[in-house]
Amino acid sequence: MKQVFFLFTLMICSFSFGQETSSIQGNILDGELFNEPLLMATVSIRNTSLSTHTNFRGNFEFENLTPGTYNLIVQFLGYETIELPIVVSIGETRNIQASLKAKTFNIIGSTASKIASK
Repeated sequence: MKQVFFLFTLMICSFSFGQETSSIQGNILDGELFNEPLLMATVSIRNTSLSTHTNFRGNFEFENLTPGTYNLIVQFLGYETIELPIVVSIGETRNIQASLKAKTFNIIGSTASKIASK
């Protein structure tokens, strides 16, 4: 009976400790190409060393996070960078979906002139 109680207690403790971390997972889409998955976009958490890339389906995941507030930074060459504030609770997995749009450039005061050739 003592062994059964110990095993039961061990299982409860393991279950409790396993529920104290949180995770963030999501999907990043190409807002310029009919919301197709954006392959190899960089997703990082501000003020940490945590960073990952999206897979061929545009998915990413951060596991074993302490519950709290995080700012996700999503970047892809030629696209606008976005920052997403995310709050995760104990044992929660937050799912997000975001689309990136292409960067736009405003050219002001440009002129063109013809160079004479001989």
